[in-house]
Amino acid sequence: MNSISSTHQADSNPAQAPSIAVLIPCLNEEKTIKQVVQEFKTELPGATIYVVDNDSTDNSVAEAQEAGAILMTEKRRGKGYVVQTMFQKIDSDIYVIVDGDGTYPASKVHDLITPIRDDEADMVVGSRTTETSSIFHPLNRLGNIFYQYVINFVFGTRLSDILSGYRCFNRKFVKGLPLFVTGFEVETELSIKALQRGYRIAEVPVALRPRPEGSHSKIRIVNDGVKILWTILALFRDYKPLTFFGGLGVLLILLGLIPGGIAVYEFLETGLVLRFPSAILSVGIILSGMLLIAVGLILHTINRRFQELEYYIRLFINR
Repeated sequence: MNSISSTHQADSNPAQAPSIAVLIPCLNEEKTIKQVVQEFKTELPGATIYVVDNDSTDNSVAEAQEAGAILMTEKRRGKGYVVQTMFQKIDSDIYVIVDGDGTYPASKVHDLITPIRDDEADMVVGSRTTETSSIFHPLNRLGNIFYQYVINFVFGTRLSDILSGYRCFNRKFVKGLPLFVTGFEVETELSIKALQRGYRIAEVPVALRPRPEGSHSKIRIVNDGVKILWTILALFRDYKPLTFFGGLGVLLILLGLIPGGIAVYEFLETGLVLRFPSAILSVGIILSGMLLIAVGLILHTINRRFQELEYYIRLFINR
């Protein structure tokens, strides 16, 4: 697959500035996409602006082209597909990804780029929750807080914004992170996989602006919310199998002790097992819990070995 490159040919100047690619996913954003492209062209005159259209049915394509963006197309509907296409096909030193709805200020892009340019971070997230002036829909704010606490609790982190669509990456991150989800849960996958692979993450406060009149969010709160939660659970299972299966196993063992304890108490009192089915059920639940713990231990060992293999592969690629 041929790549679209924004990397200028190297010359004899060792201080040559790194190339920057601004990646804008777009689905029916004719009200805002032109303004977004123009704002980033103003802030980053040396950057290459890409708009990846996700099979829009309005005038988004014409607006993006009129603004001077390089147009790409991803026919498979879903933001995850768009991000995968951008990461695979576009070459640059620094990548900025921003939604095409006009809610993220282009003026903050320099704050996102600086930690990447100074090699202080691999991914910088524009955090909307640390900026008090951010304009949030109440349900979106509630959902973001919920997922933030879930991920921070499960993975032991202190991230403040899991779902931000305004991020900056270095080339190592973009080309080294496999992405598989297809929808709006892609930000969750980016955050969790960055944590588990040991990438350096920084956050920059960003004030979320209101959508202009006539522009509508593509997020389906219930449907996409369930997908995001499922993604968190699936990545929790994949990256922390001992905690996931071990926790379920301990829970089953504790549940199994309830009918088992009752059966033992009755046997001590009467010398008879009056609730034989309960005793059998208890043994079955406890054995299932022990099996889950064993599965967790096995998968944990396999996961550690794959982490070591991935480490050596990275060393080989980056030589």
